[in-house]
Amino acid sequence: MNAVTAAPPYGQVLRLDELLRVARVHDDDVDHVLFLATHQSCEILFAVVLRHLEEVRAALDAGDADRAERRAVPLPRLMATLTAQFDGLATLTPAAFEDIRTTLGDASGFQSVQWREIEFLCGLRDSRYLTTAGFSERDRARLEGRLGERSVAEAYREFVATCADRGAAERVRLALLAFDEAAALWRARHAVLAERFLGTAVGTAGSEGAGYLWRAALRRAVPEAWTPLS
Repeated sequence: MNAVTAAPPYGQVLRLDELLRVARVHDDDVDHVLFLATHQSCEILFAVVLRHLEEVRAALDAGDADRAERRAVPLPRLMATLTAQFDGLATLTPAAFEDIRTTLGDASGFQSVQWREIEFLCGLRDSRYLTTAGFSERDRARLEGRLGERSVAEAYREFVATCADRGAAERVRLALLAFDEAAALWRARHAVLAERFLGTAVGTAGSEGAGYLWRAALRRAVPEAWTPLS
């Protein structure tokens, strides 16, 4: 008889040795560890959000309301987790934040390619972001690819127009609405944090800081989801 292959242990499943080698959890300054590890975990969650949005789009294109709803339901929970991480950053002292800001130099969360991918995939497509300082050619290629893709908003619009089951379509709408609302709350919490540390000053790497973030909080990724179906 063939021996049963034992399942790998927890650490191997998560590839923890590899993960912690590249993570910034062992830097000397604990405040820097908090700041950098928080942003690293955000990028991991952004990748998960992207996967779910791609699945939502595929399900909408296939006319599969149940699958679209199933893949959309985790999205607001993921955004809520991202929002809660700002609470940890809010424990930094102004002096610690200023030291981190100085150390970062030109690096900024404004340069998060994955967040721009999320916006582009949803339908918030501003090609001016392609010229963001610090983006590599590979980064720009990824964003240009997203610009050429069908957006979730487009897929939802056509899905609603052709779906005969209005109850199912409404469930999908509510799931996307919950995501869009959670994304707006994430942006607003980010704006509050920036205002807490910066006031009206410019943000990291010369971005507009809290003012830009407050304006971004007013944008809706899937605007049609905010209108109840008739």
